[in-house]
Amino acid sequence: MDYQGISFSNTGHFDRASIGMTKHAGIRVQQRGVNRDVLDCLLAYGRHEPDHKGCEVVTFDGKALENLSRYESHVLKAKASDSRSLYAVVDSDGLVITAGHRFRRVPRDLSLSSLRPGRSRSPRLINAASNPFRH
Repeated sequence: MDYQGISFSNTGHFDRASIGMTKHAGIRVQQRGVNRDVLDCLLAYGRHEPDHKGCEVVTFDGKALENLSRYESHVLKAKASDSRSLYAVVDSDGLVITAGHRFRRVPRDLSLSSLRPGRSRSPRLINAASNPFRH
């Protein structure tokens, strides 16, 4: 599948050219009821963050919705605001691998420093026998 990308016009609006996506992504978008116009806005205005596996996770944040509201219609902005939980995984070539709605927070700190003693990701049980601070 060739990737045509997103092109911006002189007005700052992006032209909804067909977004390159894998067959898997097309199936998941359809199964999960993702609006294609909102997905296009997500890819154009969303926050791109590395997933530390060679791809990027694109999500809406406040700044992305602010930029979207400047350049797009109110109807599209309302649809995007209702879909704040939407995410897309994009590979290094710009192809959408999958898309869906988040039900959990996106982990931001995936570094090994968060695994040092005293910085556990799991909650510490206060009264557990394994708790070294229990008296």
